[in-house]
Amino acid sequence: MFRSVSQLCFSLVIISFIVACQPKDDSKLESEIASLRDEVKQLQQDVADINTQVDEIKTAAAEAKTPKSRILPNQPDFDGNGQIPSMGETSANIAIIEFSDFQCPYCKRYVDQTFAKIKDNYIDSGKLRYLARDFPLKFHPQAKSAAVAAVCSFQQNAYWPMRDSLFANVRQLGDELYQKAAGELSLDMTKFTACLSDPKVVEKINEDITLATSLGVRGTPSFLIGRIENNEMVEPKLVVGAQDYRVFSALFEQLLAEEAKP
Repeated sequence: MFRSVSQLCFSLVIISFIVACQPKDDSKLESEIASLRDEVKQLQQDVADINTQVDEIKTAAAEAKTPKSRILPNQPDFDGNGQIPSMGETSANIAIIEFSDFQCPYCKRYVDQTFAKIKDNYIDSGKLRYLARDFPLKFHPQAKSAAVAAVCSFQQNAYWPMRDSLFANVRQLGDELYQKAAGELSLDMTKFTACLSDPKVVEKINEDITLATSLGVRGTPSFLIGRIENNEMVEPKLVVGAQDYRVFSALFEQLLAEEAKP
């Protein structure tokens, strides 16, 4: 585009020079010059339009980086009466509930880039309790079976290492991987294999899906973040997407500061 404008401008200068050396009544060259001028004006307008579109795209991209969150009603029994995977001190004053899909690339990116920092700075220090629920998306064919494998590992106190194995091998999700990972984790293979076909496990996952849907979760990863009072998550915020660590840290610090107020 910019090259075309330059070429037309150069042509316009050359033709103008030629015209200056020609008789004044050379209407053909005058017409060509006028036509070139019109083309230059149109190209300049096109460039201006493109610049406007670029600015709009930059604005949209900046807005997309701003995490969208909304406050939800209080969540009683937020930890499923201890029947969902949990990490961190039960006495922590703030908590986060993750809704995830083991075949979701954004969930993997969050686990690879952000989760470890949250664990190091907030979970391991006793400030935050971290809980996990399943939200396998229908268009991810292996997501639900992976969730089943994770729940079966949870029954043998191995949810978190199984979670790591599943996300580390997203492209190999399937029974062969589940059996291999369970063996490497020294699980009781008889119990694990039987669990994989237990309808109660699928029922538990469906309960997670129902809960997530009722909260407005539509994609993964999604998170509920809030203060804990009397085993209830108070005014939790729903945060959607694989946000940068700094986004989570800012929310945690805000909640911790509120807790510290007299």
